[in-house]
Amino acid sequence: MQKMVPIVQFTPLAKEKLSEVLKEQKEADSYLRIDVYASGGCACSGGYTYGMQLADKPRNNDLVEEIGEFKVLTDKNNAEILRGSKIDFIDSLQRQGFKIENPNISAAGCGCGGGGHGQEH
Repeated sequence: MQKMVPIVQFTPLAKEKLSEVLKEQKEADSYLRIDVYASGGCACSGGYTYGMQLADKPRNNDLVEEIGEFKVLTDKNNAEILRGSKIDFIDSLQRQGFKIENPNISAAGCGCGGGGHGQEH
């Protein structure tokens, strides 16, 4: 039987930062909701933009996966767009936040200078 690839994977730094957020906001039992919007992104995101927020409970059309210590959810229609993506945390002079790197999106023609396949939050 083939093992399914998780919706997302977390880098060690992203795990650490998300754990800190959950602890600071006293939201240890919360879900991490990842939304996908079909407009507004540049070519390196396939025209998609992503949103991340904490949620108390799943919605009727959500797919929920436990990934390590985190409960991740997204709308069932977005699951295959996201599946296999990596969440990293960027901390530089110019940018700080979570970044979704989606291997399902081709960065051909991207001129944004963002390095391809990702969007920060």
